[in-house]
Amino acid sequence: MAIDLNIMKKRLEEKQAQLQASLGGLTQAHPQPVGPIEANDGAPDSEEVAVDFLEMQQEQSIQANEQALLTQVRAALKRIEQGTYGKCVECGRPIPEKRLEAIPWAARDIEHEAALEQRNLAGVEYRDEG
Repeated sequence: MAIDLNIMKKRLEEKQAQLQASLGGLTQAHPQPVGPIEANDGAPDSEEVAVDFLEMQQEQSIQANEQALLTQVRAALKRIEQGTYGKCVECGRPIPEKRLEAIPWAARDIEHEAALEQRNLAGVEYRDEG
């Protein structure tokens, strides 16, 4: 059974639209800083400041992850246009159909994806605190 590029393109376009909407919602969740009048409404509670900071960090993490995924989805759509969709960007071998069904934006076969993950993990430094 061959990959139906029209179906995969539609799935990728839907994912792209979903990610764009989600990213738009995240940026709208952080309006511009308040003016001096609103800022003087009282001293902020330290717990509120801590919660706001934590929420902002979580949203920034989500935003970074969704932006990275959007980049992968757009690259997959470009590979469809170029006629290279379904081939590993590292070696050119076909990516298994089951992998593409599960992850339509997959750019590498399992072997090369695992190698990339190992390289990324090797770049992470772990330090003992003490």
